[in-house]
Amino acid sequence: MSDDAARLNLRLLEVEGAEDARRILGELGTDPAGAAIMSRKMVTASVSVENVQARASHIIKQVMLSKGGDCATPRDVFLIDGKDLVNVILIGTEKQLSEAAKSLAAQPFGCKALASELKGFIAGSLGEGGGTRTLRAGDYQLALGRRTLVMGIVNVTPDSFSNGGEFMSFEAARLRALEMAAAGADIIDIGGESTRPGAEAVSLSEEERRTIPLIEAIAAEVRIPISIDTYKSEIAARAMDAGACMVNDVSALRLDERMAPLVAERGVPVILMHMQGMPRNMQENPSYDDVVADISRFLLQRARHAIAAGIAPEQVLIDPGIGFGKTVEHNLEIIRRLSEFASLGHPLVLGTSRKRFIGSVTGRVVTERIMGTAASVAFSIARGVDVVRVHDVEEMLEVVKMADAIAGRERPQ
Repeated sequence: MSDDAARLNLRLLEVEGAEDARRILGELGTDPAGAAIMSRKMVTASVSVENVQARASHIIKQVMLSKGGDCATPRDVFLIDGKDLVNVILIGTEKQLSEAAKSLAAQPFGCKALASELKGFIAGSLGEGGGTRTLRAGDYQLALGRRTLVMGIVNVTPDSFSNGGEFMSFEAARLRALEMAAAGADIIDIGGESTRPGAEAVSLSEEERRTIPLIEAIAAEVRIPISIDTYKSEIAARAMDAGACMVNDVSALRLDERMAPLVAERGVPVILMHMQGMPRNMQENPSYDDVVADISRFLLQRARHAIAAGIAPEQVLIDPGIGFGKTVEHNLEIIRRLSEFASLGHPLVLGTSRKRFIGSVTGRVVTERIMGTAASVAFSIARGVDVVRVHDVEEMLEVVKMADAIAGRERPQ
């Protein structure tokens, strides 16, 4: 691993006071002395940096101290490519982190690579550079950051967890999509294979029969982007020929090696979602060392895979996959710490709509989870989500409009 080739994973850790700082440091395995130092400081930003050479951690600490910040190092050391690596936490203000990045650029042991990524991270996640971005979807341009976008879900499946096949017929699905567009949805997401827990895969021909004629019909009648929810490249290609201009892949480009080149060739946005296991077994025994850190690492790796395949970085969106191989507590922890995903440098998509964890908390059946969904949508917007994927478009548009206003985002009248 050369100095310039070191790959680092940066995440913003949201810290609220000394007690929260000690909790985060304890979870990440830092020594008590580091926690004591941190408790005496007003912490405004903490950045978790993974895979730093052990020798570099001492340099990083000295640089951060010289800028008035601090650096905590967990006890664990691990070996990759013959090098001792550690994870560190940089603690300081945006200015202190920026000044440290300048100094680290002249240091050895991977610090140059860290400085380069840290500068980009600060611009995209802490500074003003992470404001409005444009997502290009066919003939459409979607402004991200100015307001939260709403993606309406139309599942054309007989066993959907959310509607029990309510929109299985062509005409019912078409009318629902038109209703969503008229209500103000920004994107329509069409899926022909259920991904509920325990669901089995459907054949290529059946998925095509359910989705392609519907996309053709909707594309002729609405003036918003249509997304195809599939992990099969052949379905995605046919959907794009029919008028879709986005791909929503629950496998994050893992299950069909032809999907990434296809998306790159067509130049469409792609949503990379995290899923532990497959729908038929993903809820059997989901487990993580740290659910947010583990999923963040996965999403960064898949984003890099997508970019290496030729997909433009600005066309890559990420989704932590609520309910896809997660317990109720996992889902709640993901939502609590969404700002860490929002800091990864890619637009963040979240789908909590009507999901089982809401029923576990509220005691409501799937058709009565609109208020629980609304709460999760509003909270996620406060934590930096760019796109919310929902069934109840009309109601959630009001929630989004209000949450955007509170968060300081503007929604056009």
